[in-house]
Amino acid sequence: MNPERAAGTPEPEHQGPKPVPYTYHDGREDYLHVGRQGGTETDQPEALVPPSEGMSSPLQATALRPEASALPPEATVLPPETTPSPPQASAPPPEATALPPEAAPRAAAQRPQPGTRMSEIVTRGLRTGAVLTAATMCTMMAASTLKRGSPWASMNAMATAVGLGGRRASDRFDPVVTPAGVAVLAGGMLAWGIGYEKALDAAGRRSSPITGALSALGGFLLDELVLPDRLMKNFRDKMGVLGTLSKYVALGVASAAAPR
Repeated sequence: MNPERAAGTPEPEHQGPKPVPYTYHDGREDYLHVGRQGGTETDQPEALVPPSEGMSSPLQATALRPEASALPPEATVLPPETTPSPPQASAPPPEATALPPEAAPRAAAQRPQPGTRMSEIVTRGLRTGAVLTAATMCTMMAASTLKRGSPWASMNAMATAVGLGGRRASDRFDPVVTPAGVAVLAGGMLAWGIGYEKALDAAGRRSSPITGALSALGGFLLDELVLPDRLMKNFRDKMGVLGTLSKYVALGVASAAAPR
């Protein structure tokens, strides 16, 4: 059909879709209507009606639209709250295991130094020694009062440990021998208290009846094996056997109850 002639010929009114001009591969021209099945597969146009007319080609009709075949972006990306979190580290962070800078000097300052520790032991030993001195002195003076009628007899007997008062101590107060006996007893008990606290610290123990009994036994062995024989003879003479033993009992009780 001639296009000019077709253009001059009034088109009949159609009840159906509007005809669209189309040129075949062999040069034939014709009007195609929507829904028309004419022509071969190779003659079928890719698009019978422009997109503006609301028509689509058979290929476009049979193929899925891209937006229909692919998931929307928001469906393929997990929301932030559902995304898997990275694996937690098994080791604690450095700040959890390391002391803060200001805590390190403080911890080092709190760690007891050897000199400070020894000073504390000596201080406790002097307190313990003072308790031992008071306990043993009162016991010895009471025992010599009951035995010889004089509290100074036991102190005079104590002075014989350093060679004062002769081989036989006097019962009366002596301005030289009696104070010397008090000083010997006090000095010995203070040194004994320091040694006692040092032994407790080395053993990691506290004062107890067992440690008190060991202290009393140690005092008895010191007097019997180390100090001169005249000391024990004067003890028995001025305080009696029970009075002498009461001295070591007082030493043990005071050691067990020594303040820390």
